[in-house]
Amino acid sequence: MFLKNFWYIAGFRRDVGATPVRRLVLGRPVVLYRTPQGEAVALEDRCVHRQAPLSLGAVQADGAIQCPYHGIRFNPDGACAFIPEQTRIPRDARVRAYPTLERGDWVWIWTGDPALADEASAPAYPWFARAGWKTRTAHLHVKCDYRFIVDNLLNMAHLPFVHPRTIGGDGVVEDAKVSVTRGERSVRLARRMYDVEPPPTYRKAGGFTGLVNRWQTIDFMAPGCFEFHTGVIETGHAPLEPDFDAPKPNARVLDRHTMHAVTPETEGSTNYYVGFAYDPQDVSDEMADFIFEQTYATFQEDVVILEAQQINQDLTPGERTIDIVSDAAGNHALRILHELEAAQG
Repeated sequence: MFLKNFWYIAGFRRDVGATPVRRLVLGRPVVLYRTPQGEAVALEDRCVHRQAPLSLGAVQADGAIQCPYHGIRFNPDGACAFIPEQTRIPRDARVRAYPTLERGDWVWIWTGDPALADEASAPAYPWFARAGWKTRTAHLHVKCDYRFIVDNLLNMAHLPFVHPRTIGGDGVVEDAKVSVTRGERSVRLARRMYDVEPPPTYRKAGGFTGLVNRWQTIDFMAPGCFEFHTGVIETGHAPLEPDFDAPKPNARVLDRHTMHAVTPETEGSTNYYVGFAYDPQDVSDEMADFIFEQTYATFQEDVVILEAQQINQDLTPGERTIDIVSDAAGNHALRILHELEAAQG
């Protein structure tokens, strides 16, 4: 069951323009486009006449979109504006219009009750709006249930085994100090690792040669958004907390602010959006490119595992699984999703 009364990323702002694009969001076809006046529009991608995809049509000068099959036009609010060869427009000649929000690098969509579409409830990802900061963003299409990704992002014990060439390392698992805090619709996983070898990505990006202290603070916001604050610092110095205004330590340090957002496409596929924000005074553009390339490589390694999980689940649905200690944060998140599904009815 998909959770509808939430904001989901439908696509990048840069990809929503005068040419309509099609997306699947929570099992529904959606057409995204931008009116000549600059407004981002999201409509059900299905003409009510003969179900032709509106995404194959064209945006008109007044902001309406024209069906490619019989020329019927729909306004940005979904109401039919024109039908060739007749002047009477049937009362139910309209397609569903979805509330949209442009925040950060993305266009967000609300698929539930429009009256509940509170913009304040959308994840803020504040570092993407930080004055002077720069960003790197990307997207992956993953053929798995979105809940597999939620579970993956809240269990860092997989890093040494899935990502040994980038951000993995034995110190992630051995002697990590871990705390898990659950809110009504949120989970925070905080991991602190002391006197460990820096993983390959941090070693090259930050120039670390000796042991480091490492941290991972991960905030999950139901149903599928995450804020990550991760990094390493020279041993002998405390790991950093996710506080913009804290003074910078007099030590070699490399910290990263990343976002993750999963938008269910179907029961077995997900659009996965990732982003990295940085202060150009601390990180050069060249180094930022390297860090993000390494980070994106880790996501691609996750995709291999996630899609293999989905295949096994499809082959043996309902098969018994076990839990281990590192599942605590992920299990809290999955329980929250289950509770929200039950409340939705």
